[in-house]
Amino acid sequence: MDHVPYMQAALELADEAAAAGEVPVGAVVVYDGRIVGRGFNQPIRAQDPTAHAEIVALREAARTLGNYRLTGAHLYVTVEPCLMCIGAAIHARVSTIVNLPLIKI
Repeated sequence: MDHVPYMQAALELADEAAAAGEVPVGAVVVYDGRIVGRGFNQPIRAQDPTAHAEIVALREAARTLGNYRLTGAHLYVTVEPCLMCIGAAIHARVSTIVNLPLIKI
């Protein structure tokens, strides 16, 4: 599986978060090779402490697929997910989480 286009989509969403004054994190959910959920950080804008990029993307994916169980889906996120987001991915039965590696300069 080529991860690059999906991570690029997540990075573009992180740019949207930054432009909105949020912490720049983006996420996409991929199912059967297509993006079914997109999200970027928006807890400030939404006044919602759970509005992390991953949660937003998982919610959209569940609505798109008509099922909260996302078995076989892949979650691409621009940072390592927090405990809340990992928990949500587990409950949604996401198969794989892909994130950018930490790079030390």
